[in-house]
Amino acid sequence: MKRSFSRVWRATLCCAAVLLASSATAQTWPDRPIKLVVPFSAGGGADVAARTYGDKLSSLLGQPVVIENKPGASGNIGAELVARGPADGHTLLFGNEFLATNPVMFQNIRYDSLKDFVPIAKVASTPVAIAAHPSLPVKSVQELLALGRTRALNYASPGVGTGPHLFGQLMALGSGAKFNNIPYRGSAPAMADAVGGQVDFIISTLTPMMVYLQSGKLHGLAITGGKRSTHAPDIPTLTELGVVSPPYAVWYGVMAPAATPQPVVARLQQLSAQILKDPEVLAKLRNAGYDAESSIGDTFGAELRADIERWQRVIQDAKIPKE
Repeated sequence: MKRSFSRVWRATLCCAAVLLASSATAQTWPDRPIKLVVPFSAGGGADVAARTYGDKLSSLLGQPVVIENKPGASGNIGAELVARGPADGHTLLFGNEFLATNPVMFQNIRYDSLKDFVPIAKVASTPVAIAAHPSLPVKSVQELLALGRTRALNYASPGVGTGPHLFGQLMALGSGAKFNNIPYRGSAPAMADAVGGQVDFIISTLTPMMVYLQSGKLHGLAITGGKRSTHAPDIPTLTELGVVSPPYAVWYGVMAPAATPQPVVARLQQLSAQILKDPEVLAKLRNAGYDAESSIGDTFGAELRADIERWQRVIQDAKIPKE
C-alpha cells in the first residue's frame, strides 16, 4: 500500500513539475526572437503573407519575428525542420495547402501534418485561376472541357501534388476531359511557359497572373473560389458557370510544433485572432491580392483535415501515383 501510494505521489509531483514548467515557459515567452519558417523562396505568395503577419506579431510581442525561407521538396524541408525543432513557441511554421496535399502525394514524408503540428491560425487565402494561352481555341471553361474531351490538353501547375495539379485532375474527372499535368518548380516558371505557349493552359494563383491577363498574354477562363475576385471581377467562378467542382483556394496559415506548451499555443491563437481583425493588416493582405479569411485553432485544424480527405479522394479516383 505504501509503495502504491509512493508511486501515485511521485506521479503527482511529476505532473505538477510539468505544469509548473509549462506555466513558467508561458510567462517568460517570448524571451528571444521568434523564427517563422516559410518553406518557399522569398518573394512568393507565402512569403508576402508571412511578413505581413510576422510584422504585426512582432509589434504585439515586442520581439523580432524573423522570416526564415527554407524552400525545397514541395515544402517538406521547412515543415520537417519545424516538426523536429524546439517546441517552445520560438519556432513556427508558415505553411500552406502542401500540408494537406503532401501527406497523400509523397510516400516517404517524414512528418505528419495532423500529429506533428498544432494549428494556430489560417491567415489568408489566394484565389486560383484557370487561364489559357490565346492560341487555344477556347473562350470559356465549358469550351475548355469540351476540347479536352476530343484531345488531351497540357496544363501547367506549380508542382507535383500541389492543389492546382490536383484540382486539374478533379476537373477532368468530373467532365471526362483529358488533362495532362506539366509540373514546374513554382508558379513563376509555370507562368513563363504558359505565356510562351509551351502548355495549353495554366492553373495557378491569380495574383502573379494578373499582369498577363491584363496584357492579353493569357485569357482568364474562371476563378476556382466561391466568389469572384475583386482583382479580376470580370472572370466568372466555376460555381456560377455550373461546372461541378467545390470551391478551392490556396490558403496560408501558422502552425506550431505539437509539443508546444498549451499556454503558449493559446497565447499565439489569441494574438492571431487580434492580428486578423486589425484593419491595417487586412488592408495589406487585400492590397497584395489575398482574401483575408481567417480561422483560429481547432477550426483551422478541421479545415486541414477536410482538405486532406478531399485530396485523398482525388488521388485515388484519378489513380495518381505517389511520389
